Amino acid sequence: MSRAALFPKSVIAAGVILLSFSLHLCAAFFSEGRAHPDSDYQILEFAHSKIETGVSRTLPWEFFEQIRPAVQPAIAYAVHRYATGPDPFTTVWLLRLASAALGFFSIWLLCGQALRWLNHGWSKAALVLFTGLFWLLPFLNTRFASESWAGAFLCLGIVLVLVACRENLRFALWSALTAGLVLGFAFYLRFPVALALLGLGLWLIVIERPGIRIIAAMALGFLLALGINLLLDRWFYGQWTLTPVNYFLINLVEAKAAQFGVDPWWYYIEKLLLLMVPPFSLVLLPAMIGAVILKPRNILVWTVVFFMVGHSFIDHKETRFLMPVIYPLLVLSVVGLEALFDKLSLSRNILCSSRVARLGVYLFFALNGLALAVFSFLPANQETVVHKWIYQASMESPMEIVAYGENPYDNGSGTIGFFRSPKVGFYKVGSSDELEAYLESVKETAYVFVPTAYPPAALLALCPDFALESSALPQWLRRVDRRQWLSKVRIWSIYRCSFSGA
Repeated sequence: MSRAALFPKSVIAAGVILLSFSLHLCAAFFSEGRAHPDSDYQILEFAHSKIETGVSRTLPWEFFEQIRPAVQPAIAYAVHRYATGPDPFTTVWLLRLASAALGFFSIWLLCGQALRWLNHGWSKAALVLFTGLFWLLPFLNTRFASESWAGAFLCLGIVLVLVACRENLRFALWSALTAGLVLGFAFYLRFPVALALLGLGLWLIVIERPGIRIIAAMALGFLLALGINLLLDRWFYGQWTLTPVNYFLINLVEAKAAQFGVDPWWYYIEKLLLLMVPPFSLVLLPAMIGAVILKPRNILVWTVVFFMVGHSFIDHKETRFLMPVIYPLLVLSVVGLEALFDKLSLSRNILCSSRVARLGVYLFFALNGLALAVFSFLPANQETVVHKWIYQASMESPMEIVAYGENPYDNGSGTIGFFRSPKVGFYKVGSSDELEAYLESVKETAYVFVPTAYPPAALLALCPDFALESSALPQWLRRVDRRQWLSKVRIWSIYRCSFSGA
């Protein structure tokens, strides 16, 4: 009996969706921390400035230039103030959970629309598998970051636009109004999404031509979103301000963003080759180009092309800037692959009949599965492991931590206040002699923060009983690393030290 007979396509699809949901939940629980400092300093620290208004802190320059929208800081503020506070780690867990739910529903709703564009069973199966199992999606969707939320709202907005253009007039008007509202929030969540919205708007006018009432309803929803965000910015900054205009003038006209690095126009092509699981990205990237050439009337083609081309002409580039269109790019790769197969008259069963092709597919999913496991089940960064231990330990009783060389709440990108417990203090030392003097003065056990996987030899000589309390390096990896090859790697750790002369 064939597999298709044993497991109908609908059952397999449901299984992939359930697995995708489980992976998003796992990422929400295990993938703690931020993927980029901006998630902390321009969202959580912004929220913290409203939560603890009397606390002295260092806010990033973006706050004083008023170029960041208040919508995500307002969400974090509301969750922390009215649902989860005072524990900041419960707050960010709930924000990750909400992000995972938003991202999960957005990609699967767009997947449902995209399946209408495909004609072959193998391409539909590929799209479902990509949607459910692509390594980056659970990790990306779980982040409470502007790129993740803007991408989710963009996907939802595209779905609503397609519904508005297809349904009867009464339902279409409500869909169009909601689409405009959602896309307006996508813009405010991350202003460069305006490039994608420009492409989407031109697709509406040039290709779809839904009628003036539909376009007017979308425009009304978009203006409503702008009005809501204008009020949020007024609440946050304490004065009326146009953050999109400020962003454009400071980052683009005055070229402030370019001060953080300038990259060539092909930067994003290079990054896509890495993100799409090399060497298989050498197939997926041409497939995306194939979709642009062979399916020029597709809404995602217009949306993604305007976004990618526009970003390529902006001097300062980062991989995370691609994140709002990562899932639409995946969809386009499948659409383009099917279009290329049809154009070149390739056999539908080439992936099954060719041993090399089958091996390539298996290898792709093996590499993708490895990355999926790592990014879904491990912390996103090391800081959160140490910060969480410090917070929980200090909640039991006030404590002082000796910071050897650097402070774990001041890592060069800014000062972290949101995750810091009011019951913990720091005493900074720069050498073993200073630590010895400190231990002699306190005459008690001390907790020492070390920014490396293993303590320096001088500290071990001073504290023979050094005991590990917390570290971003897992215990199983420490057992494997018997020769301490990772001794020079910056992996934060906290040790308990009892001075021998105490």
